Amino acid sequence: MGFRGGPRGLVVFGHACIVVGCYMTAWGVRLAMIEGSAPTWLQVLGSPLFWGLFSIFGGICANFHAFCGCIQKMASEKKGGCAC
Repeated sequence: MGFRGGPRGLVVFGHACIVVGCYMTAWGVRLAMIEGSAPTWLQVLGSPLFWGLFSIFGGICANFHAFCGCIQKMASEKKGGCAC
């Protein structure tokens, strides 16, 4: 993704993670309202609400990392330019 020299793949991946995470979070909130009981730790780790939030924050991290100095340096080295 971002290891080929440019941030484009990492940005697309980050946005896809955010979109999927939003759907999973909405689904998890709906399931939480239906169940109505206190979940165990295993139920929390298996719920779409947990993985939706995990996916959203992972997508935000991927988007920020796409414009990080390390990826920019890799892209400029691939093109033969300056990393300034």
